[in-house]
Amino acid sequence: MEEQFIEWQKTKSKREENTPPFPVGMSSATVNLNVRRFTSNETYRIIFGLCLPDACGVDDVEKLLRLVEDQRRDDSSVRMTIGTIRNLSRGYSFWEDPIFHILSVAFVIVTVLVILGTLYDVSLRYRILQTEQTSSSMDNTTELKILNHAETADGKITMKKIWSVREHNGSSDVHNSNSAPRPFSEALLSFSLLLNLSKVFSLDVGADTLAPIHGLRFLSMLWIILVHTCLTVNVVSGTPVVPSSLVSARRRRCHAFSVVSEIKTFKSKAENNFLYQTISNSTYSVDTFFFMSGCLVSFLYFRTITRDGMKKKKIIRGACGEVLQFLGMVWYRYFRLTPVYLLVIGLIEVTSSWYYDHTMLDLYALDYQNCRKFWWRNALYINTYFAMDERCIVWSWYLANDTLFYIIGTIILIVGARFLSTAAIITLCLLIGSWTTTVAVSLKLEHVVSVQDPFARYESLYDKPWSRIGPYLLGMMAGWYLYKTDCEMKISKTVASVLWLFSFVAMLSIVYGVYGNTFSPFVSALYTALSHSGWAVSIGWILIACVTGHGRLINKILSWPGLYPLSRLSYCAYLVHPAIIRAVVLHGESSIHLTRGLMAILFLGFTVATYAASLIISLLFEAPVVSLLRIVHPLRKWKKAK
Repeated sequence: MEEQFIEWQKTKSKREENTPPFPVGMSSATVNLNVRRFTSNETYRIIFGLCLPDACGVDDVEKLLRLVEDQRRDDSSVRMTIGTIRNLSRGYSFWEDPIFHILSVAFVIVTVLVILGTLYDVSLRYRILQTEQTSSSMDNTTELKILNHAETADGKITMKKIWSVREHNGSSDVHNSNSAPRPFSEALLSFSLLLNLSKVFSLDVGADTLAPIHGLRFLSMLWIILVHTCLTVNVVSGTPVVPSSLVSARRRRCHAFSVVSEIKTFKSKAENNFLYQTISNSTYSVDTFFFMSGCLVSFLYFRTITRDGMKKKKIIRGACGEVLQFLGMVWYRYFRLTPVYLLVIGLIEVTSSWYYDHTMLDLYALDYQNCRKFWWRNALYINTYFAMDERCIVWSWYLANDTLFYIIGTIILIVGARFLSTAAIITLCLLIGSWTTTVAVSLKLEHVVSVQDPFARYESLYDKPWSRIGPYLLGMMAGWYLYKTDCEMKISKTVASVLWLFSFVAMLSIVYGVYGNTFSPFVSALYTALSHSGWAVSIGWILIACVTGHGRLINKILSWPGLYPLSRLSYCAYLVHPAIIRAVVLHGESSIHLTRGLMAILFLGFTVATYAASLIISLLFEAPVVSLLRIVHPLRKWKKAK
C-alpha cells in the first residue's frame, strides 16, 4: 500500500508539471535577416525576447526558429540565419564563480589595509601636530615634509618620502630626518587614503616630469572615451520594429525585441559628415599615448643616470650590471601595471558573464568566456598575437604593444648610455623597418583606406606592433632631445609660428584627409605606414614647443594644474571605461535611437563615471602598489648607501 501511495505521488507531480499554467522563462535569440525587397540588400540583426515555459531550453528555442526559417526558405527576398540563443532565466550566478570569490577576498583585504593605513596615518599626523605645538612653545623650528611625490616614466605616482620631521634645537618622538622609516610602517602607510588622495590631487608637477604631458594625456583619454562611446552604443542602435507606446509594459517584458542594423540610418548619415572623421580616425589618440610613453622613458632615463651618477657608479659594473638594470626596469614596470590590470580582467569576466546570461541586448565581445580561458595571455602581454575571437578585453592591445615597445626601448636606452651612435642606428632601422613592413602587409592584403570601414584589416594592421612602434621610437628621440638641450630651444618667433602651422596642418590632414577621397592600394599603404609617425612628429613639436617656452596659450592649457589629477588617473580610466559603457548599454531592454545630443550626453556621463571609478581603483590598488614597489626597489637601497 505504501509503495502504491509513493507511486501515486510521483504520478501526481508529473501531472502537475504538465498542467498549465507553466512557470515562465525568458530567452533571447539573435537572428540576421538579409532583406532585398524594400532596400538595396541590407542586413539587419534582430534580437528577440521570448517568453516561453521555463522547461524550454536553448535547443527548443532553436527548433522553433528553424521552423520559421524553413517556412521562409522559398522566399528569395529574405534570407534568415540564426545567431546566438541565450536562456536568461537560469544561468550565471556570482556565488558560483570562483573569480568572484577571489575578487571579494581581495577587496576585503585591501579595504582592511586601507582602514589600518589611514588610521596609522591619522595617528602620525596627530603626533606631529603635538610635536609642532611643543616645538612652538619651546621657540623651536619644525620642518614637516609629507609626500613629496614624483612620477614614473608612465606618469604614475610614486612616493619619495613618507614622514620626515626635522627639528632645530629640539628633539622629535616621531622620526629622525637621518633615519629611514621602518619598512612595515612605510608599507602600512602605502594604503593610507589620506596620503594617496594627496598624491593624486597634488598640483605639483614634479622635477622629473613634463607638465604638458598631463594635458596631452587627458585630452587623448577624452578622445578615446568619445570613440568607444560611439562605437559601443552604435551596436545596439536602431529604430524599434514596434513603437513602445503600442506595446503594454507586460508584453514589452515578455516580447521585447529590437532591430540592430549593420547599415543604420544614423551611422550612414554620420559617415557623410566631415567631422565624423574624428571618430573613424581616432586611432591617432593611441599614437599620442605611444609617443608620450617613449618620450618619458627616454627623458627620465637619461636624466636619472646623469643626476644619480648611475652611469659611473653601478652596483655591478659591465655587461652583467646592464643586464640586471634591464631586468630591474622591466620587473618594475610589470609589477607596476599588472595588479590593476588583472583586477580589471577579473571584474570584466564576472560582469560580462552576468550580462550574457541576464540582459536582453548582446554585444560582439566574448569576454565572458575568453577572460576565463585566456587571461594569462593578457598577464604576459601577448594577447595581440592571437585571433580576435580568442581575446580578452580587446582594448588591452595597447598595453601589450606598449610593454613590448618598453622592452625594446629599454634595450636601446641601455645601449645608448654607452654607445649613442649604435642606439641611434638601431632606432632608425626599427623605424624604417616598421614603415616597410606595414607597406608590404597592406599591399599584400590590398587594403584600401575608407571612412565606412576604419577598422578594416584590424588583426593585420591596426593593432600589430610593426605598424604602431613608429610613434614610440619618435617619442624616445624627442625625450633624448629634451634631455640633451635641458629643455631649452632658441628659435625665432617666425620659425616657431611656421612650425606650429605645419604641425596643425599635418594633424588635420592625417585625421580629415580621407574624407571624400578614394585611395589606391599603394597610396593606402603609404598612408597606413606613415600617418602614425606623421601624427607623432606633430605631437612632438607641440610637446617640445611647450616645454621650451614656445607654447604660449597652448602650453597654458596643456600645463594647467587642474588637469594633473585627471591625468594621473589615465591608466585606470583606460582600463575601466569600456566596462562602464557596456554596463549602461547592456542594462537597456531595447535599442537606442541615436542623436548627436544623446551621444554628447552619454559621452559626458561616461566620462564622469569613468574617472569616479578610476579614482576608487587608484586609491585602493594602484597607488598602494606603486608605494610598495618603491619600498622594495633595489635602486632605493643603493641611493641610501650612497
